[in-house]
Amino acid sequence: MRIADIGGEFALIERLCAHAPAKHKDLLAGIGDDAAVIGGIQADGSYLLVTTDMLVENSHFKRDWATAEQIGIKSVVCNVSDIAAMGGTPTFMFVSLALPPETQVEWAESLYRGMGRACRRYGVTLAGGDTTHGAAVTISITLLGRVVPENLCLRSHARPGDLLCVTGPVGTAAAGLAMMSAGLETPDQLKEKHLTPGCRLDVGPAIAPLAHAMIDISDGLAAEVNHICKQSKTGAEIVAADIPLHPLAVEAARQTGKDPLAFALSGGEDFELLFSITPQDRQQLERRGIDVVTVGKVADAAAGILLRLPDGKCQVLAGGYNHFS
Repeated sequence: MRIADIGGEFALIERLCAHAPAKHKDLLAGIGDDAAVIGGIQADGSYLLVTTDMLVENSHFKRDWATAEQIGIKSVVCNVSDIAAMGGTPTFMFVSLALPPETQVEWAESLYRGMGRACRRYGVTLAGGDTTHGAAVTISITLLGRVVPENLCLRSHARPGDLLCVTGPVGTAAAGLAMMSAGLETPDQLKEKHLTPGCRLDVGPAIAPLAHAMIDISDGLAAEVNHICKQSKTGAEIVAADIPLHPLAVEAARQTGKDPLAFALSGGEDFELLFSITPQDRQQLERRGIDVVTVGKVADAAAGILLRLPDGKCQVLAGGYNHFS
């Protein structure tokens, strides 16, 4: 039986985790969130955050398109985004790297130059790792962070009546990838969004004390809404017309013959934040000058997880990037 036959990546994770008990008195949140949350360690009472992410050549990046420095930047951003989604700040990073034997030293140095740029931007310290050989470039990063208890934001605390908001346009990275894959001349803004994305550490810690649930948008908006609803045991309704699409992404869809909404729902790697919040606290964010866009609302579980189309009809909200399907 293939992994795709059981539902792909997330179904596989569930099956594998059944063989590895993950219970400990200090593990406050583990598998199923953007980062693990560990208490009882930090002297100041804050929680330790731990996240890990892996990038594999020709799956997450192509050396024909991206420079080593760009790949280094992206590998760090993927992890920092997870810490931002927990309401935390990143601290120490560990890098495990597999390189084909023919890899040039200069390429590896440029990779770490990119990592260094991203680390300085987000206040991260490289503290260790491992290096070995492999058939393809593989970058595995483990990132530590910290969060004060009042800022901790999990996927599991959304409540019916909450608004669902995003911190910026979604689908832009997928639009850039689609144009590059089609061999079309790609606007710099779309190209950069795919090759050297940023993340929302600038607003994550400010949103977290007011939000009920939060997640970063790495696998597409549809997948992230479903993750929040599954962990929170709720339903949701997303309004297609309210999803923020960059004009360049709409134009990219026209040129590639794709649906711009599909970029947003299933594209991934936007690294914006999706969060649930009360209407009153949403107004507080506005007063603080934090720009977000409301794309829907949380509902009771019985209502299902739906997408309201521009014609007013509703359908099940499906989609999102899955590594094995």
